[in-house]
Amino acid sequence: MVTVDPKAAASAHQFTVVIDGVETAVHEGVLRCSGGGTVAVVAPGVLEVTRLQHVVVRGGGGGDVRFARCGYAGAEGCAVASFRRCGAVRVDGARGVAVRRCRSADVERAGAVAIRRCAGAARVRGAGELRVGRCREADVGGCADAAVARCRTARADGCGALALGRCGSADVTRCGAVRVDRCRDASVSGCGAVAVRRGKVSVVEALKPVSPPVYQQAKPVLAPPVEIMSK
Repeated sequence: MVTVDPKAAASAHQFTVVIDGVETAVHEGVLRCSGGGTVAVVAPGVLEVTRLQHVVVRGGGGGDVRFARCGYAGAEGCAVASFRRCGAVRVDGARGVAVRRCRSADVERAGAVAIRRCAGAARVRGAGELRVGRCREADVGGCADAAVARCRTARADGCGALALGRCGSADVTRCGAVRVDRCRDASVSGCGAVAVRRGKVSVVEALKPVSPPVYQQAKPVLAPPVEIMSK
């Protein structure tokens, strides 16, 4: 059921909202759903979604979407997507992403990403600036500038600058400048510069392969693992 609130803002931007598999176009007013959930345009190009069990919003390349207290919430092609106290969260192709107090988060192809206090896993692939804090598990890859702090387990692959702080176990591969601070057990392999402050880190640096004889295939030579411990 769609109810147009005369005080609700109208916008030239049109959102496509999929609720429990049913697709609806929304550009103004309030969409009220069974169970008390609402979808409302609160300002031009700004959509608020609250208390829906399964919802996906497609922004068509723009528009800001704010989710609160939803079960599964997804955003595709939105300018900015924010989530608060939701269950599973998924974002694809947003310039800005903010996730707070959700169960899990899965983000792909985003600009600036901030994820805090996820009870489960935070997975990010392809982000510019990434900040993850207080999640049970962080799994990041292909990020230009990433910082992960206070997570039980962390994995990072193919990132530029990476900072790890106060994590339990961490596994880092193929990253650029890596800084580790107060991690209980971390493994770093195939990375550039590694700086450690008060942590136990095993570093394995991949060396250049030795030139093979003719008709013989070479295998990369790895340096032996080195434990760096700093108090």
